[in-house]
Amino acid sequence: MSGLGLGRIFVNKHVYYIVLTEILGEEPYPGTLNVETGFSVEEIEARCSPQYIKSVISGSDIFGGFKYWLGRISTDAADSIDVLVLRPNLSRHSSNVLEVVSSKYLRGALGLEDGDYVYVDLRC
Repeated sequence: MSGLGLGRIFVNKHVYYIVLTEILGEEPYPGTLNVETGFSVEEIEARCSPQYIKSVISGSDIFGGFKYWLGRISTDAADSIDVLVLRPNLSRHSSNVLEVVSSKYLRGALGLEDGDYVYVDLRC
C-alpha cells in the first residue's frame, strides 16, 4: 500500500541509514514498502519475537526506535528477496501495517501496485 512518503525521509537520515545498513549488510534503498497484514503487530510479536533498536537522543533531536525482523518477501513462494521488516515505535500507520526495507526498490523488483498480495516470511 502507498504510504505518506516518510519512509524515504527516515531511511536517508544518517542515524537510520547507518543502522539499517548494518542490519541489512548492504545499503538500503531510500524508501520503504508498506505492507498491510491480517495481524496486528502485537499478534506478530507473539508468534515471532522481534529485535529492537532503542530511541536515540542527539542534542535536541529524537530518533525513534523500532522493532524489526529479518525476512524475505515475494509475490510467489519461489523467488524472494531478503528484507528487513520493521515497525517504528512512532508509526502513524494502523497496528496491522509493517514497513519493509531492502537494498532494492521493491515495488519495481516485484512489479507491485497498491492492493497486490505479497508473501512475507519472517525469520524467528
